[in-house]
Amino acid sequence: MRWIFFSLVFGNLLLLVVFWQKQAAAPSVPVPVVDLQGNARSLLLVSEAGDMLQPLERKIQQKAPSRDDLCYAAGPYAEELDAKHLQARVAAVGLSGRIKTLEVETGEPAEYWVHVPPRASREEAIRILKELQKRKLDSYIITQGDLTDGVSLGLFRNKDSADQLQKRVEGYDIPVEVLVVNQSRREFWVEVVEASQLSERMRERIQAGDEEISWELTSCKQD
Repeated sequence: MRWIFFSLVFGNLLLLVVFWQKQAAAPSVPVPVVDLQGNARSLLLVSEAGDMLQPLERKIQQKAPSRDDLCYAAGPYAEELDAKHLQARVAAVGLSGRIKTLEVETGEPAEYWVHVPPRASREEAIRILKELQKRKLDSYIITQGDLTDGVSLGLFRNKDSADQLQKRVEGYDIPVEVLVVNQSRREFWVEVVEASQLSERMRERIQAGDEEISWELTSCKQD
């Protein structure tokens, strides 16, 4: 009986060795690789994705304009005192109002600026300046703005005077131009911060029958 037992154990061991050799000799199964081309999205690690993994709702909230950036503006007023009166009526209904001043061009010419356009270098501008001063023409180098390194020959309210000076300087073979400076007017607006709380009835109360002004919903970040 003992030899039968050992024969069974030996046979099982033999089968185990044969099975192991077959597994070792079998070719490995290739792992499929997906090639993302064209319009396919590239793959990122979670640590690399950062803000890309934010919930959709949070992204929408970030892109949408904040309600705090919107306010109603009433105006325009030509006098700041009138704007202050409306500001007081805004406070009377429990809201916050602030005055904003704007400079608005009218399109009407106010002055005519005779000038030499900007030169390639400050040295060239100085050379032209000395030549103009030698001919008894008041002038100075422009050091700021879009006309930096140009030469100013003065502002004139009369267009004919500006044109005459332009022709005189051109006679010295010096480039010269006339820039029209438009008139501007100052406007005063009253911004009401709590746009969501400002009903039509409250606007009528604040406006107090003043039909010369209008209300505009605009973007105005709080200071």
